[in-house]
Amino acid sequence: MAHDITVEILLTGEGMSPGKIRSKEIAEVFESVEDMIASMVIRDHPDLKKETVVIGLKSIRQGSIGLEFSPNLAELTLPATRRITRSIVENDFGILPSSAISSLRKLSSFTRRHQCNAEFFTQNGKLEALAVLTPETQIPDIYPLSGETSIYGEITRVGGAEPKIQFKTLDSQIIYCSTSKAIAKKAGAKLYTKVELRGLAEWNSETFEIENFHVIDISDYEQASPSEAFADLASLIGD
Repeated sequence: MAHDITVEILLTGEGMSPGKIRSKEIAEVFESVEDMIASMVIRDHPDLKKETVVIGLKSIRQGSIGLEFSPNLAELTLPATRRITRSIVENDFGILPSSAISSLRKLSSFTRRHQCNAEFFTQNGKLEALAVLTPETQIPDIYPLSGETSIYGEITRVGGAEPKIQFKTLDSQIIYCSTSKAIAKKAGAKLYTKVELRGLAEWNSETFEIENFHVIDISDYEQASPSEAFADLASLIGD
């Protein structure tokens, strides 16, 4: 018999029952849960659009506020949920994208405001307890680093209603880049060609991984020998 796969959050504490919390605040909890899980899925699977990841509310249990969510992409959302909850358990949020941390901070603010706990579970044939977010849990401020830079590698795909460039860097990292239609056409002519992409990058300030990249120009890739590279550096900064 197939089991329903769900993500569950139990809000426990004095005053935690349906009818005692404003609907607006509960809606903010719904939004935070969906956004942080979707952000994690999109970070790991950037070919998906965020709006395609649905963490739909299935039911609200009586007693303490028990929120049961039914994800549409369980094979992706359950691993994402476990990575988020592992961060809570280990108090290490460096693996999370900045948007997931922002949503987790909103949920943490709710627990502090109401002096309650948010207990995370998954249900897949059996109930599995994952983590507890308490009023004492500290979620750090994560500010993305941004600036203009260049990345080098191979264009492997171009297209989409909103132009995207799939790019494989020289160290085999796959990055999905936004761009203009004009640059997308230029990229299409260089498919499966090593190039330099110049653009605006946004890095995670904990992991220093590129989370977003917008391409503003494409140039041919010119490979140089180590001696040539060091000679160019020396001409800029000296011995």
